Amino acid sequence: MLSLMPDSVYGLPQFAVRFGSSIYEGHIHEEGSKTMDCRACHINPTGGGMRNLHGRQFSVGKLPMQENTGEINEQLIETAQVNPLVTIGTDIRFAYLHADKASTTAYKDSFFPMQGDIYAAFTPAEHLVIYYQDGIQQNREVFGMINELAANAHVKFGKFIPPYGLKLDDHTSFIRDKLGFGNTFGRDSESGVEAGFANELWFGNAAIFNGSGVEPDDNSAKGFSATGGVKTPQFWLAGSYYNNTTGNASSVVTREYIGTYTAARFQWLAILGEWDWTFIKTSPTKRSGDVAYGELNATISRGVVAKIKYDVYDPDQNSPGDRLERFTFGFDIYPYPFTEVFVQYRKNIEEIDSKNDQILIMTHLFY
Repeated sequence: MLSLMPDSVYGLPQFAVRFGSSIYEGHIHEEGSKTMDCRACHINPTGGGMRNLHGRQFSVGKLPMQENTGEINEQLIETAQVNPLVTIGTDIRFAYLHADKASTTAYKDSFFPMQGDIYAAFTPAEHLVIYYQDGIQQNREVFGMINELAANAHVKFGKFIPPYGLKLDDHTSFIRDKLGFGNTFGRDSESGVEAGFANELWFGNAAIFNGSGVEPDDNSAKGFSATGGVKTPQFWLAGSYYNNTTGNASSVVTREYIGTYTAARFQWLAILGEWDWTFIKTSPTKRSGDVAYGELNATISRGVVAKIKYDVYDPDQNSPGDRLERFTFGFDIYPYPFTEVFVQYRKNIEEIDSKNDQILIMTHLFY
């Protein structure tokens, strides 16, 4: 059950890769803000949650199966701006899951709400934003932020998901869930401080945080994570680092991740990939492993995308029987503005053979 609840909606790196610089066509932007980074479409600079004005423009103008222009759509885009100080948004996902009878999931043949989030951003002064996100899965993120500084920089303080790797919308992907960035029931958001920047070529984000996942902190150590690299309309190459120690003198756990990710676009094909090395030390034991993700998107027509994804996770390279693999095949369809429907078949592969494949159908309404 926990593995199927996407408690945080992240950004979609595939959009920036699939559309490249055309995500800005037809919209007025300052040159310094034309970045391929998450902040191009989201209020949160590291992605996910509430869309900004350009994110809403893109959702109406580029995603749907039919081109949308005119006064009505401009009004639709601007409706989120309640007044000059307050902006709102939302994400709702409703799904049907069918799983093999041998699967251990509680959702073998079920309808269920996967997400119901509401967002609010308060802008009391230029460059200052107070952001709030919450929903039925308690994936709360609350922070204050000074943004749109020189070099499109920001400083953020509050409770948020630490910056690391590809911030996918599917939190069940192993690079999110297994590394502890899925935010199931809010357990992975951290209290801390973050800073970053993004221009037309380079980007970087770094954060220091409690590392406990909940308050109060359980020791004097602090967690640290960072990600940065190059993002162009055709190609991405970036790296990430994470280090965190939790527990007290009787039970100390240290987690260290080092990763790299990339993306590329070739006409109607878009490719994303990430690989991470993991090291976990729990006195007196140590284990190293790795986790990887690959995604291939093929644009069939406007608003219709075929997708193949691959996940692999091996928590201990020296221990047999714990390796997990998953292939996902499906289609994403955007029939109307702010509407997504997707169908997926998941082929799960484990070293201990088990029939636990799944079919997932979901409707996603967002604004």
